[in-house]
Amino acid sequence: MSGHHPPSPESIMELDQVMMLVERIGLPAVIIGFCFYYIMKTQQAHRDEIVRWENKDSEGDSRLIDVIKEQNARNEHFAEAISNLTISNKDVTKSNERLADTIQGMASALMSK
Repeated sequence: MSGHHPPSPESIMELDQVMMLVERIGLPAVIIGFCFYYIMKTQQAHRDEIVRWENKDSEGDSRLIDVIKEQNARNEHFAEAISNLTISNKDVTKSNERLADTIQGMASALMSK
């Protein structure tokens, strides 16, 4: 069917039924019914949009939490490395102090002779 044919008898009956309904209940009632339908569909679309945004927010929050956890793990690794470096530096400082004391003692012994 190319769309150039006249409507089938069933669709004419349906159109006649709609026209009879408009005649019986009146145009204001049909407009009110259409408005009710429009408002209902608009509210449903709004509810669906809210659900989509909530899902998107939840997904974003989940990703952010994962990033924060990963960053915290890295920070713990850096804190441990800095702590180990601090301990190592303290050990080197003590060794240098002992070596300096030994050299000073040797220099004093050499100068006193």
